[in-house]
Amino acid sequence: MSHASQALAGGVPLPRENVYGHVKRLRWIADRLRPSDRVIEFGCGTGYMLTLPLRAWGYDVRGVDLDQGSIARGREILEAAGQPPEALQAIDLRDVEGPLDVVIASEVLEHLDDSALGEALALIRERLRPGGLLLVTVPNGYGWFELEAVLRDHTPLGWLFGLGPVQGLLHRLRSRTTRGYVDAAHPSTVADSPHLRRFSLRSLRATLEAAGFAVESSSGSVMFCGPFTHALLTGVEPFMRANARLGSRFPALAAGFHVAARRV
Repeated sequence: MSHASQALAGGVPLPRENVYGHVKRLRWIADRLRPSDRVIEFGCGTGYMLTLPLRAWGYDVRGVDLDQGSIARGREILEAAGQPPEALQAIDLRDVEGPLDVVIASEVLEHLDDSALGEALALIRERLRPGGLLLVTVPNGYGWFELEAVLRDHTPLGWLFGLGPVQGLLHRLRSRTTRGYVDAAHPSTVADSPHLRRFSLRSLRATLEAAGFAVESSSGSVMFCGPFTHALLTGVEPFMRANARLGSRFPALAAGFHVAARRV
C-alpha cells in the first residue's frame, strides 16, 4: 500500500498511513496471518480500517461488534468494495463458531472496564484453538496520545482547536502542504466509546499472561500522535516515517503497543 497513491478495493479507497501509524499496524497484523487462517476482528467497528483491507489482501477475516450502527455502515462500505457485507456481524464473540486461528483486538481493550476486560479475554481464549494467536494493539495510557487528549478535552486549547474557522484554516494548510492527502475515506466506528483504562507495555503483557496467553512478541507503534498532531502532520511523509521509526526504536515509550500472544 503506497503512501503516494490511494489503493482501492472496488470503488472504495483503502486507508493510508497517518500519524497514528495505521498502515504500520495493518502490516504488522498481516505479517502474522496466513491466507488459510480463520480470523475474527473483535470490536471491528465499521471494519473499514482492518477487516476490509485484510480481506482485499486475500485473508479470511470477519468482523464482529455489538454496535448496530457501526456494522450497518460497515456493511455498506464492504458492499461498495466488492466484499460480502455479511463478513461483518452485529453479534457477540460467544456467538461465533470456533475454533478460531486468530483473533484481532485492535484499539479495543482500552475501552473495557476491569470486569468486561476479564470476560473478553476469557472468551477470546475460549474461542481460539490451542496455540491460536491473539493480536492486540492499544494506546500507551501514559504516552503522547493521552497527553493530547487531555489538552483537547480539559483545556481552552481544545475549545480553540474545535472552532470552525480554526479547523478550516488547519484543513487548508494541511491540504496545501500534503496536496490533499486523505488518510481515511470512512470512519472506523460511529459509536462514542471512551477510554476506560490505561496500559503500559508491561501491564499489557502482564494482563495477557494472567488471562492464559503466552506473549510472543511486542513492539511500539509511533512516538507522537493525537488530535493536534493528526490535524497538522498526517500526510507529511518525512514526519510519518520518522515517527514510525521512533516508535519501533523505543517501544515502551511509544504512543501505542502491538503485542502478539498465543493461547496456552
